[in-house]
This record gives sequence, structure tokens and C-alpha cells, in this order.
Amino acid sequence: AFAEADRDLLVDAAAQLLRAVQSEQVFRAVERAKYEHQRFYAAATMLGQALTPEQVMETAFDAARAIVDYDAGVITMYDRESKKHRVHAVRRFDQASTIIDDKSLIDLEFRDNAGLVSMVVKNRHYLPATGELRDVSVPVFNKKIDLSDVKSLLVIPLLSADEPIGTLTLFANAEKRFGKDVREMLSVIANQVATSLQNGFLYRKMETMATTDGLTGLTNHRTFQQKFADLLDRADRHGYRVAMLLCDVDHFKKVNDNYGHPVGDEVLRRVAKVLQDVPRKIDVPARYGGEEFAVLLDNVSAEQARAVAERIRIEVSKIVVETEKGPLQVTESIGVALFPDDGRDRAVLIERADLALYHAKHTGRNRVVSYQEFAATRSNSAPVETKKAS
Repeated sequence: AFAEADRDLLVDAAAQLLRAVQSEQVFRAVERAKYEHQRFYAAATMLGQALTPEQVMETAFDAARAIVDYDAGVITMYDRESKKHRVHAVRRFDQASTIIDDKSLIDLEFRDNAGLVSMVVKNRHYLPATGELRDVSVPVFNKKIDLSDVKSLLVIPLLSADEPIGTLTLFANAEKRFGKDVREMLSVIANQVATSLQNGFLYRKMETMATTDGLTGLTNHRTFQQKFADLLDRADRHGYRVAMLLCDVDHFKKVNDNYGHPVGDEVLRRVAKVLQDVPRKIDVPARYGGEEFAVLLDNVSAEQARAVAERIRIEVSKIVVETEKGPLQVTESIGVALFPDDGRDRAVLIERADLALYHAKHTGRNRVVSYQEFAATRSNSAPVETKKAS
């Protein structure tokens, strides 16, 4: 039998063992909290570096991944006026190939009351409450998207000033991936995502206002000059041509005088639409000033530049603006200068496109004239003025 001294010794040893176990538990809790705080800080830092909405969305997936090991993510945005949700970003990791079809999700649009995403936006709280999709018959986005293989699921609202602007949905192959602590951290991160998205949309709007013309939506004069300089620098390095088209609406002053400025503005908007539609996406159409427009054509020959200018001229001549005085049609004259054939300096190219445009105006209007054509017919008896007739 144990003696009383032995019993007392065992009681003391047990108490000491208890204190050691408790200390280890506290230490593990502190280490876990430290690790979680590190992950949270890393996620928050990522979001703080994103500027555009697209950057924020991509960073949101990385930030969530810093907190929990999930297999796929989807970001939707909610339009309060139309009451529609739309998928704006999808991130899928290799192991997620069996649980979601990202092709069916990209740009998916669905109305309210379609599933969990709609419920989360309305309730302003994440679902499912446990992070487990127990009833696979409940749609997440709409009934067409099959997510029956998903084991763990979490749909988190993106709240900005307590207003829902969308959702962040995370999927995982494994069960019980989104525990209580993870759900709480992800909810905080989601709020930061929402704020960053709103800032991103504001940044995009300010950037657009700073770089585009308010009436036509084309690149403004200052931004055009910057892009022109960059384009010439790149063309010089790689040894290809760049064309500048200087376009001017014929008799535009008469349009304003006879039909009024609102009709004149509509004419400019219609011409701008042609300049957006005819060139390629890589080309740069801009409002140069007043009724004058410019287009930069990247990596083209003289023949290609002239062909584009002719298409623009023809499409502008098809414009018909209905007015109180009847239908109005306009035409456009275009001058073309080519780098490096007509000059290597930006100012020289602008001047020579201007001279070609001047020649088009004074030889009948509704014409395309290149600087080479102008130079071939230029009189040697007197210098040519650059002031253009309307």
C-alpha cells in the first residue's frame, strides 16, 4: 500500500503535471493566435496594395488562401437597381477540377431568390452557418450550377458601409474546412475586400475622368500625347511604322450655327463611335480638340494606314443625325503622317499630318490625303499655312 508520504508526493507531482499541461495549452493557444494574426496581417497587407477592381478581386482570393486552404473561389457583384447578381471573378486550383466548372461560372448572371448567394446579400451574413453544405439541393448561384461534390462551402457578404455589394464564395473538397475562427477571420477580410473594391471602382472612375474626353469617351488630348510618345519610342526600338490620322469634321461651324450645339455634340459623339469601331483594339483614337480627332495606328504600312483612314471617312459619311430641321449628314477630312517616313519627332509628325489635313480641306473636303501626297503637289512658290478651314 502507498504510504501517506507517497500519496502526498503523488498529489504534488500531479499538481505540477497539471500546471505543466496548462502552461503548454496556453503556449499552444498563444502560438496559434500568433500564427492566425500573421496570416490575417498578410491577407490584409495584400488587399492594401491592390488598386483596380480586377486587382482587388484577384488579391481577395490570395488573401483568403492565406487564412484557409480552400480549393476554389468565386466573387459576385450585386446590382441593386436591376436586382441581379453577376460573377466577376473565378479562381480554381488544380484539385478543384471535380467540384466546380469555372467555364459555366464566368460572367454568369442570375436574379434574386436564386440561391444562397441571394440569401447572403439579403441577410448580410455568411451561409451556411456551419460552413457545410448539408442540403445539396439548395442552389448556391442558380439551379443550373451543380455543386453536389462540394464538401465545405462558405458564402460571405461583401459589405461596404453595411450595404451588400456582392459576395465571396469559397469551396473545398475536404469536410469541416471553414471552422468558426476561420469564418470570423474571413468575414473581416471580406469587409476589407468590399472597401477595397469600392475604392477600386472610385479609382477607375477618377482614372477614366482624368484620361478620357467627357463628351465622346475617347482618350483626351493630354493622354493622347503621352501614348503617342510611348508608341513612337516602342516603334523606334522594334523598327516598325506608326501612323497618325488627323481627322476634322467638315463645315462643323455651320452645323453648330444652323442646328445648335446639342446637335453638334451628337455629331461628335457619332464620329467618335466610328473612330472606336473601325480601328483595331490596339490603336488609339482620341479627341484632339473641338471637332478635330486623332487616331494612332500601331505597326502599320502606309497602305494599311490609308485603308483605315478611308474606312473611317466612308463610315462617317454614312452618319445621319435626325434634327428638327430634318436629317443631317456630315463628312470628314483626314490627313495621314507616317513614322519614320514623314518624320521621327512627335511634333514634326503632328505638323505634317496637319499639313495633309489642310490640303484635304482645300482640295474638296471629304478626302484622305497623306503627307507624301501633299509634299508631291506642294507649290515651291510660297509657304503653306497650317490654319485649317472648317
